[in-house]
Amino acid sequence: MEKIAEGKTKIIWTGPEKDQVVIENKDYITAGDGAKRDLISGKGRFATETACNCFSLLQKKGIDNHFIRRANENTFIARRMKMIPIEIVSRRVATGSYLKRHPETPEGKVFSLLVIELFFKDDKLHDPIMIWSDKAKAFKLYNPHRPITPESHIRDLLPELCESLSAPNDRIFGKNEAQSLFVLGINTFLTLERAWKTLDHTLVDLKIECGWDPSGNMAVGDVIDNDSWRLRRGLKDGQVLDKQAYRDLKKSDSESLETIRQNYARVAELTGEFLYL
Repeated sequence: MEKIAEGKTKIIWTGPEKDQVVIENKDYITAGDGAKRDLISGKGRFATETACNCFSLLQKKGIDNHFIRRANENTFIARRMKMIPIEIVSRRVATGSYLKRHPETPEGKVFSLLVIELFFKDDKLHDPIMIWSDKAKAFKLYNPHRPITPESHIRDLLPELCESLSAPNDRIFGKNEAQSLFVLGINTFLTLERAWKTLDHTLVDLKIECGWDPSGNMAVGDVIDNDSWRLRRGLKDGQVLDKQAYRDLKKSDSESLETIRQNYARVAELTGEFLYL
């Protein structure tokens, strides 16, 4: 295998066949754009198990994604895709950065209709929120940590000038393609929300990424693991089981990291139940 790309928590390798890749999850956990970083034994295995179980559930429910099969403890095989540099965030509960953009919203408010947001992946701009403008025929980028006002506007993103937003068939990523991401985000969240509810857990929000396969079809890609969501034990005000518990650590001592490890192991084990839903 040849390495295609490497990030903070995973490595992408060439796959056993053309148009396939192998995704390897590392044992590292990070926060704050990588400023905080620790090694947690077994995290790569837990992430792989969680992702494989989630993707298998989505496929069973008719939601297209790149998953093919698990290869070993830390890796799975997937369709090779051209990833779209956008994070799709679905929110059931008002928390996190949403409150910075909407300070008038009380924390913990439950949305009867999902809130879906798109964020352009750009580390220098700290992943700004993107909103389509029919008038400008462009995505307007706003500071994700401030209310959306003219003052928080960063710049316009013209799809035809952004090579990373073009499909394999050179189709320009515009309003219709953004709508397709909204649909994938909604369907993915609702499927996983129902699954977690059957296990008496609450899915607060979810971040996914999508891409185009070689035929130009849009599908869910990357990974869906315990770093991808906010998850609470129980159906109301339960224990934090996701990466937020790590973000909130004041210091990374062995006892605290072991608690984080146990959370990830528990979540991976629970998602095994998804295979029977």
